[in-house]
Amino acid sequence: MRKLLAVFLLLTLLGGISGAVYGASQGKGLMLSVSDKDVSEWKWQAGTKNTDFRLISSRDEARQFIRILPKGARGQVRKALADVNFNRQVAIVAYLGERPGGYDVEIAQINVNDRSLLVRVGMQSPGKRDAVTMIATYPFDIVTLDRKDVPEGDFEFIVFNQHGLAVSDKWMNLSRAASVVQRDQVHTVRTGESLWSISQRYNVTIADLLAMNPSVKSDTIWIGQKLRVPDESRRASVINPTTYVVRTGDSLWAIAKKYRITVEDLMRSNSLPDHNILIGQKLTITA
Repeated sequence: MRKLLAVFLLLTLLGGISGAVYGASQGKGLMLSVSDKDVSEWKWQAGTKNTDFRLISSRDEARQFIRILPKGARGQVRKALADVNFNRQVAIVAYLGERPGGYDVEIAQINVNDRSLLVRVGMQSPGKRDAVTMIATYPFDIVTLDRKDVPEGDFEFIVFNQHGLAVSDKWMNLSRAASVVQRDQVHTVRTGESLWSISQRYNVTIADLLAMNPSVKSDTIWIGQKLRVPDESRRASVINPTTYVVRTGDSLWAIAKKYRITVEDLMRSNSLPDHNILIGQKLTITA
């Protein structure tokens, strides 16, 4: 488990970095650099399913967290949390779940003010050309924060990655059990994206996205458009691909329209080199 490497006062609008840091209890915001790695260039192309980002404030909470982990992860996480003095500290945990090789996570920065605790994490997934071992790994990172620097009363605990995507949003209060508010994420459409590619990124269905964004048509989104992505409680429990058998008179356009996806999505999910399809050919539909 890493300790904090450096602590800085947050810049005010007209001020600069100066003086010693006295902590959030003095009413001043804190910016804590907790890593010497530059995560800004890391690429994350996986969804957030099975990830877990949390603030642990007691030994009981630590034990509860360890119990929900896969057996292969428990020993490493238990050892890291054993070093935390929960009388004086809290632990901030970033956990990616069970993954093949090539994934990594790093808590990079913590910002604290009166009503919020913001955590920036680097999340890395392997690229298409990277060699990936199929041995299960459990990437996680843990840092500690002095309890005196945690906001008093109710505060918002927000975790976002290097792409600016909020991966966790919870209201907490250290004086009582944490109350968790899962909030829908907001995705800004980028060049080349479709509903299909966005649904795959967040491990949701296209139907989930359309339900959360009733003004959106299945074949029309534009760059810069804001889309709400449902939290896990409002997602379809399982994303099951559908197999479609091509019939006489079918075309990719007609099939895509039937399932409310784009032709490009259909071609991508079936690795089709062109628009030609054959009668009897089986196509995978991920809606």
